[in-house]
Amino acid sequence: MSKRSVHHATFAIERTYAASPARVFAAWADPETKARWFSGSDEANGEYELDFRIGGRELSRGDAPDGEVYTYEARYHDIVPDERIVYVYDMHRDKTRISVSLTTVDLKAEDAGTRLIYTEQGAYLDGEDKPEYREQGTGSLLDALGAELGRQPATA
Repeated sequence: MSKRSVHHATFAIERTYAASPARVFAAWADPETKARWFSGSDEANGEYELDFRIGGRELSRGDAPDGEVYTYEARYHDIVPDERIVYVYDMHRDKTRISVSLTTVDLKAEDAGTRLIYTEQGAYLDGEDKPEYREQGTGSLLDALGAELGRQPATA
């Protein structure tokens, strides 16, 4: 039997987008938009669902290049339109839970855009995941959000 362990870590990432808080919030709330920047759901073997409401669930599952299947499953606990999103999520690699995290997304109007502050408090389980991997991956997702916002017309 393997030795059980938990490593706790917190990280924060900030990004500034040339889009209003309403547009940034909508990119998290709209299932089609979020699937484009978050899940890569256009890939074969991918699965994505979003029920964006307090108590709602989000699921993203897909194959990694190494052949393992990663599953992200979140539950929304607090949503303040155009200002804040709080959720808890589990990450699994195949059938192994590798982490559980509490995440807060703060949106602040700044100049003609939005400053997003993403804070994650994670419990990384049994040496199966590391906070630096998660921080790097999250940074890439937030960059993809920026690219998605750049493709959208500035209507809101």
